[in-house]
Amino acid sequence: MKKDELLMVFPTPVQIYKYENSIEKELKYIEGVEWKQQVANANFKTKDSYLTKHEQLKDLTSFFKECIDDYCNTIINSEQRLVITQLWGNRNPKGSKHHEHVHPNSIISGVFYLRQDPKLPPIQFSKSNQHAMKLDPKKYNNFNAETFLLPCTAGELILFPSSLRHSVPVNQGDEERISLSFNTFSIDVLGSEENLTHLDIRSLINESNWR
Repeated sequence: MKKDELLMVFPTPVQIYKYENSIEKELKYIEGVEWKQQVANANFKTKDSYLTKHEQLKDLTSFFKECIDDYCNTIINSEQRLVITQLWGNRNPKGSKHHEHVHPNSIISGVFYLRQDPKLPPIQFSKSNQHAMKLDPKKYNNFNAETFLLPCTAGELILFPSSLRHSVPVNQGDEERISLSFNTFSIDVLGSEENLTHLDIRSLINESNWR
């Protein structure tokens, strides 16, 4: 039997970027901000979810924006501009986790690792469209797997579609896992009038005379 090309139809792009500078100052700063516990998962989230306004994180924020632009230009192949809408911190001490979820009202989401190594739990991605009927694979691969664990290290940023389901398994280690997460949205007009997908929020606000 002769095989022709195996196609990857509608792949989900998850891009990893490496921050080349030291993150010691940013990690120390994040550890010192105010946190609140998320009771259901036993993890912690920063009380402020608009960390882009913090001067101490301006270098990281600039790096995030550069990576977002690259993702839009090279992967989505779009000139439309995305901006960070919210940026917050996450802490996962021993015994905590992140439940499986997506990020509504966002186009591309990101996770940046301030403290992460192979001993700490990786982010786990899950297929949104799970099959009602399936064969039992002898070994899992990119075609038959329904979950994917992505190991990362401190200083790495991952960008992915906000609709991609993801979670973090329970932290079994003694060290605390610390990351930053953010959402994005377009500041440019989306869609087109011809395709009946036109969305211009600024124009709608002006037309409605909202204050």
